[in-house]
Amino acid sequence: MDLQTVISRLEGASAPARGLDALIAEVIGWRRREQVSTDPKTGETRIRTLWLVPAGDDFGRIPLYTVNLQDAFELAHAIRPGHTGGCSWMGATATAVIGNGKYAQAATPAIALCVAALRSLSEDAPE
Repeated sequence: MDLQTVISRLEGASAPARGLDALIAEVIGWRRREQVSTDPKTGETRIRTLWLVPAGDDFGRIPLYTVNLQDAFELAHAIRPGHTGGCSWMGATATAVIGNGKYAQAATPAIALCVAALRSLSEDAPE
């Protein structure tokens, strides 16, 4: 899925979700590998998704970007190290910004921070 589509999905989300975390992970370089196995007792085929970290072939667990504000902060810091930013919330709306970027609004502070970080990444993308 492309970066703009992921940003749109995050902006439209009403709550955090692991599926959204997976979309974020994919656009920043995590790779998905499926492992097929057969249950010896039932003979049922099972597919297990494993994730490879962006900087190598080690397996890892995708951070809780949309749930955990610390994980969202670390995403923003990885994309824009050394930049300032912030987030706030009031009621059911959260807002975040990184550097001189556009303010992002979303359902939670963590999601808003993810949107702001990915938007700043999209500013670097060639047109």
